Amino acid sequence: MKNIILTLAAVILMCSAAFGASDANSASTNKITITGTGDSAELLRPLATAFEAKHSGTKIKIPESIGSTAGIKAVIADKADLARTARELKDAEKYAGVTQVVFAKTPIVFVVRWDTNDINNITTQQIFSIYKGEIKNWSQLGVKPGKIYPLTREAGDSALSVLGKTLPGFADVNSPAAKVMYLTPEAVSAMLDHKQTIGFLPLSAVINTKLKILKVDGIEPSSENVLNGEYKHVIPLGIACKGQPAGLAKEFIDFLYSEDAAEIVRSTGAVPVKAE
Repeated sequence: MKNIILTLAAVILMCSAAFGASDANSASTNKITITGTGDSAELLRPLATAFEAKHSGTKIKIPESIGSTAGIKAVIADKADLARTARELKDAEKYAGVTQVVFAKTPIVFVVRWDTNDINNITTQQIFSIYKGEIKNWSQLGVKPGKIYPLTREAGDSALSVLGKTLPGFADVNSPAAKVMYLTPEAVSAMLDHKQTIGFLPLSAVINTKLKILKVDGIEPSSENVLNGEYKHVIPLGIACKGQPAGLAKEFIDFLYSEDAAEIVRSTGAVPVKAE
């Protein structure tokens, strides 16, 4: 297994520039690009704006979502300075010289459209029953009737992977009724556009939308409940780079651990993480 990982890493390296190229680029320019997961895109945009306001002439570009894996590949291939991540690094990525820091944690929340009945809470058993296709109508939950349209994420998605651990067996539920969403912004748009939908998303991606956030088993996904461990469905939001960050990239990462940045993180419902 180790030989396979080493071989994969070697292939990645052969397709990339030498280690440190991104660092050198970041050190000599006033612009950096941070690509990757959509889970932290809406959080990083105000953070980038706040950083630019403190550093005249700098530009932090936050493109649309391509996913954690594609973001890391872009960094390895010197197509981006930093990557937005919502999962731990894989062994092959570590062997390719990628490093990562986590700057925030955000709850994974179950959400419905703002006009979906009067539902405010959902139980773990109800979640399983909906995604198994056993509960198909909102009336079965004691609210106004209407067909339920569940949305899920593709296998390997960071949110689905976390729920597979915090709701054991959930990631293995194969519901033909659930529509698969491949990107976080795509999932948000689908839920806003279609009535009677239910899905799960990072709180930081939905906090400023009209989607209604549900309690799970009566527990609100608040910062306090994340910190005290009451709400267990939490995803790490990180920044990855090839080698060690330098120049503007390092300055921005350092900023993410400042109190100014922490205030912005909290405003999205996420929880700041102290620098290690």
